[in-house]
Amino acid sequence: MKLTNHLRRVLAATLFGLGCHTAALHAQNIMLHLDAPQGIDAQTLAADIGTLKITFSNSKDFFDTSLYAANTLDLGSDYYNEGGSSKDKYHKYYSRELTLNADDGNGNAWWGNTNKIEFKFDNLRRYVSGRTDQPIYYRIYSPHFSRIITGQIDPTDAEEVTLHHTELVQARRVAFMPPVDRDGNAVPAILAPDLRIGTCNGFRGYNPNMQDLTEPFARYAYKGDTLRYLVAPDSPELALHADSIVVTDTTTCVTTDYRKAVECRFYITDSQGQLCPVTNGELASVYYKPQPGAKGKGNNHGYGCYNLGGIFLNTLTAPDGTHAAYVLPGQQTFQLRMPTVQTTDPDFLMPYNADLGYILGEVTIPASTEPVSLSIAQSKPLRVTTTLADAAPYADHLQFSAHTYVNPPYSWQENKQMSVECKEVSRQIKGNDLVVTTLVEGSTYPYLALNAQYGAQSDTIASVLSKQCCLYSYPGDPRTEFSLTYNNFYDGNFNTLPAFSQLHPVKFIVPCHQFQTGRMLNLFGTYNQGYISDLPSHHDGCAKQLHYASADPIPYDTITIILPEGKYDWVMQKDIDEFNNAPHHGFTLGAIDTLVQRLQPTDFALLRVNSLGADSIYVYNKVPASHRYRQSKLDRPSMYNYTKGRLYYADEEIHLSPGYNERTITWREVKLQKDTLYSLSCWFEAPITYVDEDGSYYTSYGRFDRPYNYLWLEKLETATADSAICISTGSRANLAVWSGGTFAPARFFTISPSEADTTVTVYTQKTVRVNFSYKGGRVPGFERLNMCYGNEQTHIVPNSNFYRRSRMDLEPGHYTMSGVVAYEDDNTGEYVTTPFSIAFDIEANTPTTIELCPDPTAIAAAPANSAPAKAAACYAPDGRRISTPQSGLNIIKMTDGSVRKVIVK
Repeated sequence: MKLTNHLRRVLAATLFGLGCHTAALHAQNIMLHLDAPQGIDAQTLAADIGTLKITFSNSKDFFDTSLYAANTLDLGSDYYNEGGSSKDKYHKYYSRELTLNADDGNGNAWWGNTNKIEFKFDNLRRYVSGRTDQPIYYRIYSPHFSRIITGQIDPTDAEEVTLHHTELVQARRVAFMPPVDRDGNAVPAILAPDLRIGTCNGFRGYNPNMQDLTEPFARYAYKGDTLRYLVAPDSPELALHADSIVVTDTTTCVTTDYRKAVECRFYITDSQGQLCPVTNGELASVYYKPQPGAKGKGNNHGYGCYNLGGIFLNTLTAPDGTHAAYVLPGQQTFQLRMPTVQTTDPDFLMPYNADLGYILGEVTIPASTEPVSLSIAQSKPLRVTTTLADAAPYADHLQFSAHTYVNPPYSWQENKQMSVECKEVSRQIKGNDLVVTTLVEGSTYPYLALNAQYGAQSDTIASVLSKQCCLYSYPGDPRTEFSLTYNNFYDGNFNTLPAFSQLHPVKFIVPCHQFQTGRMLNLFGTYNQGYISDLPSHHDGCAKQLHYASADPIPYDTITIILPEGKYDWVMQKDIDEFNNAPHHGFTLGAIDTLVQRLQPTDFALLRVNSLGADSIYVYNKVPASHRYRQSKLDRPSMYNYTKGRLYYADEEIHLSPGYNERTITWREVKLQKDTLYSLSCWFEAPITYVDEDGSYYTSYGRFDRPYNYLWLEKLETATADSAICISTGSRANLAVWSGGTFAPARFFTISPSEADTTVTVYTQKTVRVNFSYKGGRVPGFERLNMCYGNEQTHIVPNSNFYRRSRMDLEPGHYTMSGVVAYEDDNTGEYVTTPFSIAFDIEANTPTTIELCPDPTAIAAAPANSAPAKAAACYAPDGRRISTPQSGLNIIKMTDGSVRKVIVK
């Protein structure tokens, strides 16, 4: 049946192949001819460009240069999707070189292959995992070309295909020369020959599509094209320079000459209009024009991000100490990071407008022979007076901060919240009201945030009343003074809270370890038909230890939250399961209530387990009946020294009571003894249990896998002298022992809970080859298996080789074996299960075969090149010869001289 199905599949595949396009079977040769720019001799082309790279693919995704920009990739690389698109793993690439040839027969240079069998369609298709009926795509890129050449190769019947490209014939040469410094000397630089496709971040690291400009760099473009380029000299005094040229009909040389640069001195203007010298902080020149759709990764945002030309290391300063640099005329953006300014303005606030402590400012550099003073930014303090009615009782806990939201190039991500400088001018209590005057830096569009913090007076802090107020209603708002009330502040859902007269502090007292184990206080309450959306957060510094000797060893923390009057529900939770299952606590907050909410010991269980001198803390929100503590540890002197060390294993059920629980793990040793016949590896296995279809539990010892944590006894070693095997006194486990032989099973010795040491003796006799058969053939597999040696506490567990050869090498002795043989019948497709239960003895130096089939006359199939063995004689266990097998153990002598033991029920 199986052979018939196989033949059908082969025949179907063959017929399908014959019905395909003949190109799928034809390995056509491909010639590629790329004409070089005319008017340029081959020697110049060889020096400028040399060989070209051609890349083949089963996908044309790499035709789309926007994908490169979005992932900040060099155009010379094969495209790949850093986003991890599932389809991308099917995109394959294969690259070769195209050599430069001096003469195409008409005196013109060209690139391509001269060996027509160098590119075979079938070979390329195989390299890129392409389909037989689909084209292969190719792409030719060079940083010296302003355009990428693309194409596709279609399946065809032709024996030879020529791909001829003439795109470069009319290209003209533009040579970028190394820049000239203030002294007229050439200075090394980095060049972006096309501002659309370059990005960099300093002189080191990954700078896609940027070129070292230490010698002339040629760019081949077309007459009338505009080349927008950028030169970044390697000098701490010279700013980078962005410019453009229009390609003419002749070769053009571009030299960036800093002898024409202007000495620019950079300042920050204070609120009184005075230029304040910048005497500290990093100053760098920036050119940032992000491409549409650029996603940005790490320090790059797609093409157009330039922050290069060196950080100005105060090698050039003005007489007043401010930063300076030599800049060529035109528009230029500069950035300052964490600047220090000299100012006498009492209201000065640093006008940060970019994340991570940066100020970005665009300035226009005039043509000048004298130094010019330029302001990168101006401090714009906004005076905000906020009157909070009935807030006097909370005066010590209410604070103001400011922030704004920025996008690239002012941050590394979209809509990033950024802190804005803010300082408090005065705080007054007028009657029962609190009046706070604050200065906020307003060169961006800031939000004033109202927060309440219980930190100084409490052992925890809690972010409460985290509300904000936008100080501008439209861009260019000319106001510099604002008067606010509590109603101007709103939460993330634009909800306002009741007045302070309706707010009251509530203390939540919770075990510190609830927070240390990752839980948070989740609070729900309704007011004004809204919900509390802010989750109180616990402070990071909480790391309280248990007080073991005290009456209540559990340390508690307090979170104080200001809440409106109403009904509330709270729970300690880590995930949705705990939210559903953990105890919920409800309370009502009224006008005269001063509430304390405490998590009672009946609502949780905390377990401290001390093992090997270290504590482990386990916290439950809902008290379970017990906690299963597991530990598997191998201490050894080196990573690869398996023969030395101590192996620890614990698997205990610890009963839990509400509140505090404690357990110290104690250990006992298991001593392993053996002969010098075999080397051994040993490890611990948890008792193996499975659930049957009816819900009942059963054990099965069908196979094993040796874990990473194991000990090794060499062949000549007889005991675990310095490699102790330790098991906790409350654990029940299997000590697994394996000689590592191809057909050697593992032995699982059941170790019961006890406080006494124990000794396990194994492998004191030479093993015997034992073959197992089922209905005269190989054992197909077990649904369950329980094989024991000598007694029910020593389980024999076969390894994976048994299921290929039905063989185990066993020590002489008495065995019992029961289980269920299970397999899928090839003829009927049905799942067949056959229970069996046998007992047998293995004699020393006597290879034997054990038949699992209930039919005692079944004979194992003989090899194809020999006659099958037959039963020659049958004996009872006491040696009497009998004519037919009887109930119990039967010894059958075969015609090939082997002896088989068969159990008849």
